[in-house]
Amino acid sequence: MNKPLLSLSVLAALILSAGCTQKNGVEVDIANNLDLDRKGEMVELNAHQIIERLGSTNYYVVDAEGNEIPSQTTHDGLIIFQADVAANSSSTYTILPSDTLHTYPTVVTGRIYPERADDVAWENELVGFRAYGPATQAKGERAFGYDIFFKHATKEPILETLYAAETSPRTWEIVDSLRKIDNQLAEDYISTFSYHIDHGLGMDCYAVGPTLGAGVAALAPGDSLNIPWCYSKAEVLDNGPLRFSVSLFFEPRPVVTDSIDEFRIISLDAGSRLNRTYVDYTGFKEAKMHRMALGFPRRDDSAALTDRNGIIAYADPTQGPDNGKAMLGIVNPSGFRSFAESEGHILGFTELPVDWTLEYYWGFAWDREDIKSFDEWTKYLGDYAKKLENPLTVTVR
Repeated sequence: MNKPLLSLSVLAALILSAGCTQKNGVEVDIANNLDLDRKGEMVELNAHQIIERLGSTNYYVVDAEGNEIPSQTTHDGLIIFQADVAANSSSTYTILPSDTLHTYPTVVTGRIYPERADDVAWENELVGFRAYGPATQAKGERAFGYDIFFKHATKEPILETLYAAETSPRTWEIVDSLRKIDNQLAEDYISTFSYHIDHGLGMDCYAVGPTLGAGVAALAPGDSLNIPWCYSKAEVLDNGPLRFSVSLFFEPRPVVTDSIDEFRIISLDAGSRLNRTYVDYTGFKEAKMHRMALGFPRRDDSAALTDRNGIIAYADPTQGPDNGKAMLGIVNPSGFRSFAESEGHILGFTELPVDWTLEYYWGFAWDREDIKSFDEWTKYLGDYAKKLENPLTVTVR
């Protein structure tokens, strides 16, 4: 996408200084100018420049105490690792050459699930998500938005386990056999494996349907939302250990008098509750600007927040008798022009030149885990926005 981005990129300011590598490696100084501690924040460096300096395609990263920390080379030519930098302070990390490829436990992962109607599902240690694919659309199932998976605190991926029983032919053979005896027996058996019930790892108890779900962006050329249905093509670009990225393409759809293609890149990092998402449209013939809406379906009168500086938050009640709340959040660094509650949604509107790409962030917290209240959640989103406005300053020497 060779187009200007609307907002500040998460890519930290990179300053390359002259000089030789230190201790056969490259030293990276990282400065934080905020009054906020920044723990586990992702740092991005140009992989080609670092590898050229090292003289090796294999490398590893150590902190100031010499402890090795996980790193990853991404599909778009970045070296990434998580840094801890105290408020108004700095930290130093060193990238060292290696004779071998270093591997690390996978924290962030995902894949396409053709066995479950072409879902694309992904997760990190805190949260899980999915987008619905062409098999879902072919069935006529109106699932438009992003879905979410609640997770209990664990460093182990859980989605493979949650999907396993749901997608096993043998499981449903047993269900069919039980239905011939008694429907209640079949329902009781389903309850022992269904990922809509929490069996200790997590669950899916969020309803999507024909809505924006947990944070899809939609064109809003008039008084109604033009929400895309399911993706038609997907490609996993990065698959851990620290970042998952996927590209999604949507079939052309009519928008006023034009036929519009939509393309997204979604990425989730270790330690983050929010996905970074780029949305790009092609096919506008006459229009110079297009209006977009971001938001969530409102289910009840639970707490909600809209902030022109770029934050929307809502405490969704979830499905089920007692599954807690899904505290949903969007951070749009370019801000919002206006807000409305329309078509059953809480919406923020922004207007973009048609040849620009939208960059925004969306995700959630479960009040059964470490963020317990809506106030804590809105503080998380506010701090996240501050960090986007004030990226870590990275000096490579």
